[in-house]
Amino acid sequence: MSIIPKKPWVLLTIILAALNACSAIPTNQPPIVILPPQPLVIPPSQLEVLMQYYESIRKMPATELVKEHDKAKQNLILTKSDSARAELALLLALPNTSFRDTGAALNLLNEWSKEAKLSASMRSFKQLLSTLLAEQQRTNSNVNELSQKLKEEQKHSEILKNQIDDIKNMEKNLILRDKP
Repeated sequence: MSIIPKKPWVLLTIILAALNACSAIPTNQPPIVILPPQPLVIPPSQLEVLMQYYESIRKMPATELVKEHDKAKQNLILTKSDSARAELALLLALPNTSFRDTGAALNLLNEWSKEAKLSASMRSFKQLLSTLLAEQQRTNSNVNELSQKLKEEQKHSEILKNQIDDIKNMEKNLILRDKP
């Protein structure tokens, strides 16, 4: 007995039935996973980057700040970029540091390129920082002037005190001389 049927149409019918049976078997396709859209990543603005830098230097210990100051000076010399200028100005404006110099910080801000394309927020920040540094410089100047006047007044007061003591001593000597 031969397995191959003698008539070709029977063979064709068997093949078609087998193929039809395969297609009728449900296949387990993996479920379609729809991923949520990626959030739109907006790069931080120049002002945001500068404020993040300020937050990082504000928390640094004194030894790290000195290193950061040296690094910022070198960066400005090499790149001459507006961001390097702003970073050094922020460092120079930090209170209680050995390198604090409001005049130099103000000069850095004033020398900022007029052609620089700054955002409105960055221009406002530059203006705010310049105004605050200029006011601080005026205040420091007034404090120094008043300190000098105080020293002069203290000297004058000391001279007057010595003169009063001399007069008292002369009076005592006169009284002692007149006593028998």
